[in-house]
Amino acid sequence: MPSRNTSKPALQTTTTTEGKGFPAYKAVEACLDAPIFLFNGARGIYQSVGFHLDEIPHVRLVDLGYSEKAKMSGLKRMYFNPVEAERVRDLIKRRRHQAFTSASMSMRGGTKDSRSMGYCMEALVISTTADRTTAEVMYRSTEVIKKFSADLAFLPWVFEQLEVKPDSVRFHFANAYLSGVFFPTLFSWWDPVSFLKMIRKRDPKLFIVATRFLRRLVRTPDQRFPYSPENQQHIYAWKHYPEKIPAIRDYLEEYLR
Repeated sequence: MPSRNTSKPALQTTTTTEGKGFPAYKAVEACLDAPIFLFNGARGIYQSVGFHLDEIPHVRLVDLGYSEKAKMSGLKRMYFNPVEAERVRDLIKRRRHQAFTSASMSMRGGTKDSRSMGYCMEALVISTTADRTTAEVMYRSTEVIKKFSADLAFLPWVFEQLEVKPDSVRFHFANAYLSGVFFPTLFSWWDPVSFLKMIRKRDPKLFIVATRFLRRLVRTPDQRFPYSPENQQHIYAWKHYPEKIPAIRDYLEEYLR
C-alpha cells in the first residue's frame, strides 16, 4: 500500500494484475460477460446486468477522486428519504418474529434536475427470515467504474439507518456502462496494460472505442479537455501514477496504429 502523503491519497488496496481489489470489480466483470447493447462515444452500454456481493467492500471516496464529505452529502440528499427509511425500518422491526418479510424502499430522495433522465438507484428490497437477511438494489442506469464505486461507499450507511446487516447484496442494472473516460480511476487498482490486454481479447471493438480518451490523455500532462470528467480524470492519472503512463502509451500505439 502506498504511503500516505499530502499530495497523493493512500489507496486502500495495492494494484493487482487481476483487478480484484477494485471495489466495483464484479460490476466490470458482469458488464464484460453481458452482450453489448450499444457503443456510444467512449463507452459500451450493457443491459440487464446482475451480480451479487457477499459483502460490500470498504470504499474511500477520496481514493476515487471525490471529496469525501461533499460526495457523501450529495448521495444522502439525492438517494435517501428519511420518512421512507423510517417506514421500512419500522416494518422490519415489527415483523422480526415472522417467518419471512420483504420490504421495498424507494431510493428517490431529492429532486432531480429537469435535464436528468431520472434517478440511477431506484429501489432497495430487504428480505429477512429467522436467520438470513438479503438486500437487492435496482438501478435504472449507472456508470460502473467511478459512480457505482461511490454507491458502494454509500450503501453501508443506508443499511445502518435501516438497522440491518445483509448476508448478501444483489445488484440489478437495467443499463450499465463501461466508460473509457473513467479508466484512469480503475488503473489505480488494476494494472493498465493487463486490463487493456484483457478487453482487447474479450471485446476488440470496446478496446478501440473505449480507449479514445486514453490516447489523448497519455500524450502530455499539460492539456485541457472540453468536459469536466475528462479534465478530472486526466489530472487524476498524471497525479497518481505518472510512471505507468509510458507503458499505456506504448501499448496503445502498438495496437492502434
